Amino acid sequence: MIHFHQKFSHNNRVELLSRLFHDGISSLNIEEKEIRFLDIGCGDMSISKSLAVKIKDCHYTCIDIYPNRNNWVNYQQFDGNTIPFGDKTYDIAIFSDVLHHDFSNIESLLTEARRVAKYIIIKDHFEYGFFSRKVLQIADFIGNYGYGVSIPNRYLSQDYYKDLIDKLGLLELNRTWPINLYPNSLIAGVIIKKEFQFISILSTENHT
Repeated sequence: MIHFHQKFSHNNRVELLSRLFHDGISSLNIEEKEIRFLDIGCGDMSISKSLAVKIKDCHYTCIDIYPNRNNWVNYQQFDGNTIPFGDKTYDIAIFSDVLHHDFSNIESLLTEARRVAKYIIIKDHFEYGFFSRKVLQIADFIGNYGYGVSIPNRYLSQDYYKDLIDKLGLLELNRTWPINLYPNSLIAGVIIKKEFQFISILSTENHT
């Protein structure tokens, strides 16, 4: 499963998403000479590594719940709830297809991200009912099951997402939606519709 996903999807997805993250970060016009970003739920760190090459002047940290068995530089294990850094340590916190895997902690994770970063960039999925949910679950199975990542029972809806960021006092500055993650695959592009994918840029200033 891992070999299949790496060969036919993973590398192209990493390149596309890192470009989209880079475009989002560039739009913020951050004035610091060195941009500091935190990748929360980073997986194999491939998106952050690709993004760091594009930004050039940056410092990045990747955190996830798994031990650092590969001696990764810039990686730190955390408990999945409390982010082990001080207030506004980072310019940007990134969640790339992470939040839908942990609905029970989604508010606490975003609250922690708001605490440690000036901006939050979220890449995730929108569902629109039974069919879209099943398609996304199948895609998650192919992309994540081989790595031991749980398959979610549901995904974000647009209404839920709006209510969530309003509740947490986050301001959406920009949304890239829909996104075609599979431009080179006619079959995947038809089944996994571009309306299922979004990137949202949030300001963490208190807007409540």
